[in-house]
Amino acid sequence: MEKIFEIKSPARIHIGFLDLNFNSNRKFGSLGLTISDFFFRIRIEKSQNIEVVSNCLSIKKKTMKIIEFLCLEKSISNFKITILSKIPLHNGLGSGTQLTLSLGYLISEFFNLNMNVNHIANIFNRGVRSGIGIESFKKGGFNIDVGKLDGSPYPPLNILNLNWPSEWKILLIMDQNITGVHGEKELKEFRELKKSKFTNSNSNFKSLVMKIIPGIIEKNFIEFSIGLREIQDNMSKFFYGNKNKFASPIIAKIFLNLKINGINCFGQSSWGPTGFIFFENAKKRNELLKYLENYINLNGIRGIKLFEVDGRNFGKKLIKKERL
Repeated sequence: MEKIFEIKSPARIHIGFLDLNFNSNRKFGSLGLTISDFFFRIRIEKSQNIEVVSNCLSIKKKTMKIIEFLCLEKSISNFKITILSKIPLHNGLGSGTQLTLSLGYLISEFFNLNMNVNHIANIFNRGVRSGIGIESFKKGGFNIDVGKLDGSPYPPLNILNLNWPSEWKILLIMDQNITGVHGEKELKEFRELKKSKFTNSNSNFKSLVMKIIPGIIEKNFIEFSIGLREIQDNMSKFFYGNKNKFASPIIAKIFLNLKINGINCFGQSSWGPTGFIFFENAKKRNELLKYLENYINLNGIRGIKLFEVDGRNFGKKLIKKERL
């Protein structure tokens, strides 16, 4: 019998940072939600040599880099990795962290290397600024971390994991005309941001503790929406200098239209360009979906895709199979 392992790990929405004061001893604190429908699905099996199969060259290169490191460090060889499905790259949905953790965990389980998730994150430098992707991988749900202490070898400390209300629905808006900030450009952006002063930490903490957390626990969508709007406005003002500005000018225009019409529970995930809208129920999502489809068609907008997703209250899933 030949063993075959597969792993499935979910995307996440990164809602924002809590404290962007770069001089603080603990940086940065963040919040986010694990979502359905977008995920990595990766298979490992024995092979005569090291093989990587993927229809995406960028993912293939990233996978080979991770594999080469583990082969050298752990003295393993002769296996094949197949990328069966992927999270869109550089869209603000956490593809880099999920790919890295999925590969590390999958290989560890296959070869009995006993590497835990935090160890994998540490050796591949994931969770440097936010721990939301790591917690989404571990257990899903809505997560809040309080950042990490300077010099700490551990990922940001996650202090709360909440189940997302099943009746609350989500719509993703993707702009396929652009990609989000990543790689060296992302590092450069953070170096530049160090020169700026973030003055909304107290506002973010109050919004989180007094509105977002109780809103989820009590299923009070209005309170949750108010808190989310406040944090997202603070993020936009800090990163873009304007609370109505986002990575995608098209999505920014759509969001401004929503705000004018009294809809406020929306935002950008991480560096974008993906935007999200939260809804109290499926009926309201369906109504707005039809409105946005008409709006996009009537205005001749190209490259914008809408996706209905849900919150996901569990993380990775490992499947062990055997083949004759």
